[in-house]
Amino acid sequence: MRRAKRTTTILLALLALALAGWTSAQAEMPYFQSADFNVPILVGWQNQSVAGVAQFHQPSAAATIRVTMTAGADAQAAAAADLAGWLGLANLAAPVYSGKVNLADGTWQVRAYDIDAERSASQLARQAGDRFIVITFLESEATSRTLMLAIAQADEMLDTAEPELDSALQQLTQLRLDDLEAAGAFELPGGDWLVFQNETAQVAGSLFGNDSYIALREGPPGDLASLADAWRNMLLGFFITPDNSLYLGLGLAVSLLILAALLGSFAWRARTLQKDLAMIEQLGNADAN
Repeated sequence: MRRAKRTTTILLALLALALAGWTSAQAEMPYFQSADFNVPILVGWQNQSVAGVAQFHQPSAAATIRVTMTAGADAQAAAAADLAGWLGLANLAAPVYSGKVNLADGTWQVRAYDIDAERSASQLARQAGDRFIVITFLESEATSRTLMLAIAQADEMLDTAEPELDSALQQLTQLRLDDLEAAGAFELPGGDWLVFQNETAQVAGSLFGNDSYIALREGPPGDLASLADAWRNMLLGFFITPDNSLYLGLGLAVSLLILAALLGSFAWRARTLQKDLAMIEQLGNADAN
């Protein structure tokens, strides 16, 4: 009996420790959780999320990062329709940049748009089952133009994103990387960012795996690396909500079986003890007679 109680106490203690560890991890990195996906909650950003849509806004940079899942014929069409619907646009102009990048969780379509004189948008989208994940970065400031891209490294032997920075500048501006000056390397929560800038443009690049994450800003220099780091953290921290209903059912079934076995063991031991007591009483009565 004591051994069974001790075993139960140990199991409960282990469960408490596991729950404490999970709670601690949640406290260190809070997540927006929906029925479809999970993304990190951006610290220092206004949380404008609603059911099914994770959305965070940074007023000082007039920037918004939005994550959702939507239906569509393909990733490009789904992302474009989601952007147009969000901004209330009847039509969306052709993207100023179009590409794709293979990340660990699949192939993402990359698009960048100049919406109007004030707004620019960058999107990454990929298929997830019968729907599409769409991650959008929107900047709404008349004095600047900010875009976020993910580009596969042209030369994986290099440990710098400079070739991809130069390529992005050529495709999206009239500048080359040689036209900018190195502003330094910045170590941020999501990784190290290399920044180049002049009076009218700024770029930031960071490597992760075999891909370069690129941020480009035309206009007065700002804290571009921090914006890019938040955007990349959203992309790399994204994961689909797993369907654990089967495992939950199996876990509950196993737990019930263990509990039933434990209760059966208690009942069997109690009955055995009663039989032993009855035999002892019989023996005592026989000796008395």
